[in-house]
Amino acid sequence: QIIDGVVSAVGRAKVYVDIVPHGTGLIYGREYMNARDILRKVSVGDSINAKVVDTENEDGYIELSLKEARQALIWADAEEAAKRGTVLSLEVKEANKGGLIIEWQGIQGFLPASQLSSENYPRVSDGDKDKILVALNELVGKNLSVVMITADPKEHKLIFSEKGLQEKEEKEEKNATDLN
Repeated sequence: QIIDGVVSAVGRAKVYVDIVPHGTGLIYGREYMNARDILRKVSVGDSINAKVVDTENEDGYIELSLKEARQALIWADAEEAAKRGTVLSLEVKEANKGGLIIEWQGIQGFLPASQLSSENYPRVSDGDKDKILVALNELVGKNLSVVMITADPKEHKLIFSEKGLQEKEEKEEKNATDLN
């Protein structure tokens, strides 16, 4: 469960968080180390989102994780982007024989070659996988406009489509023409 709280104290490698009406949360140990870059900038009175790791530790505190909260929020955003068909401009990080690897908010995703637009689809007359890979490698470093078609937090899987965007635009153009 993701909770909102207010930082009530900052100790040495510990951050205490008021979670009204549940009590006091604590980020410490490994969880503190995982998020120390963020926690160094935190001050008393700051609002913070965290995930409950343990409802009550041996000292009576609610154990919290920032890293897990951030991951949960990113996956919630991914699921929302997939549902809405949000158009994203993302850089191609690498290519393999099946398609392209692109990254969204620190999570690697896959753009299958079959989901490339007709403009970017590798046209290789004999279907030679090595030639396809050469063609796909030409897209590395370029930004592509894509939609997320799968966001699966359990499988840690993101799948994108460039073709889906093209189809969406064509449908919108057809609807606009039909209205006139």
